Amino acid sequence: MKKTGASPSRKIPGALAAVAGVLLLLPLAGLDAFLLNVLTVGFLMAVYTGSWDIVGGVAGQVSLGHALFFGAATYGCALLTSLAGWPFPLAAAAALLLAAAAGAAAGALSAPLKGPFVALLTLALGEAAHEYFLGQTFFSPEGAYSWGGEGGIPVLLSGPPFSPWTLYYAALAFLVLSLWLMLRITRSEEGLFWTALSGSELSARASGVDIPKHKRRAFVVGSLFAGAAGIGFAACVGRATADDFSLELSFQAATFAAIGGRGTIVGPVLAALVFHSLLQGTGIPSEVRVLFYALVLLLTLRFFPGGVAGTLRERARSRRMVLQGKGRTR
Repeated sequence: MKKTGASPSRKIPGALAAVAGVLLLLPLAGLDAFLLNVLTVGFLMAVYTGSWDIVGGVAGQVSLGHALFFGAATYGCALLTSLAGWPFPLAAAAALLLAAAAGAAAGALSAPLKGPFVALLTLALGEAAHEYFLGQTFFSPEGAYSWGGEGGIPVLLSGPPFSPWTLYYAALAFLVLSLWLMLRITRSEEGLFWTALSGSELSARASGVDIPKHKRRAFVVGSLFAGAAGIGFAACVGRATADDFSLELSFQAATFAAIGGRGTIVGPVLAALVFHSLLQGTGIPSEVRVLFYALVLLLTLRFFPGGVAGTLRERARSRRMVLQGKGRTR
């Protein structure tokens, strides 16, 4: 029998290792501090998008307010370090728990719902948090000035500031570890339950799956990764603002996941890394970017239901099968 080569699933680890190797050596090419910062933030946004894919892709619970968990972590770090005087490591641990609590609450509220009602609920929760923190003012411990709103709240790190190289490699290591963990979780028994939810809740319920419990777990796990990305972002940027809860950030994750292929984890992570790095610093107004993300999301879901990469891959596989069938008939 003629061998057709390695399957695409077997090629993925090698391709990811090649990408990681390039990213590992990239700073040695003489990148300046700005480009290093763009890539550093891109690594964090890639993890954030992967966290969305756990909820909206693998478990099928489309969230349009996913920035709620990201912003909860950034604001937790800012408030605890700047106002409460906590050391950053302790504040980061508490902020991660806060993000998980927000995910548990969102999961509990959305558990009885399905389809567009989950999207509307999460959209309302995210926008409510955004509007609240946009108008909320916090006074400095000395009382001399106020923080909050668009200006945000500073995040105080323990010790001297990190160099761009340190932040870059720390964010890259965080991305690699998070991607590995997300893949392990989605391929576990719990991940199989999430896949069942995404396929058909009715069939999953008939098979004895506890739908509300596994929905809540998907939200908690997704919020933990989103919160971890938010903590890294807070440490990198040094400030938490109301934009960390913004609709743009939520739509960004959903759009990148749709482009990369919902439910694949790897596809959304790579799409976020590429497109966020390309769009960073373009100067496009926030309102225009939101409309752009919404339009791309609708077009992708309409014409590329498996994601751009996934749909093209399926079409190429179908074309190969047709050509192989024609070859056998000759």
